Amino acid sequence: MGPLGEEPGFRGYALPLLQASRPPLLSAAILGALVALWHLPLVLFGGLSLIGLPTTFAIAFLYVWLFNRTGGSVLLTLLFHSSQGTFTMGSFGFTGPGADRAELIYFGVIVLAVLATVALDRRAWRKAPCPATAVGRFSFRRRPR
Repeated sequence: MGPLGEEPGFRGYALPLLQASRPPLLSAAILGALVALWHLPLVLFGGLSLIGLPTTFAIAFLYVWLFNRTGGSVLLTLLFHSSQGTFTMGSFGFTGPGADRAELIYFGVIVLAVLATVALDRRAWRKAPCPATAVGRFSFRRRPR
């Protein structure tokens, strides 16, 4: 349920608007911070561990890279988000005291993936293809008939 509500808004609408005036790396950082704040209530109410916030921030860079490299496909970011949310630490049997260590390892893997993506595909981070957002800018002005 989460990706279906988040991806059209974060990647489908907000990201193209951010990238219209900023490079993808800065846009990813801004969007990552917003998405981490969006997930803060999950930490407060026990649905996400504290290490989940920096992981959420870091993985936003992968979502931005995927979105840009697929020509602005919200569907592919939605599928990636769904798969990432499906395979949780609990689904691999990491519960109790070992779960914290597993989540730290997962965070490290995400950070390494982000660093590799930035280092190995520098061209993708310079200037976004700036795909058009599916939702146009809203105006209160009446259009002539």
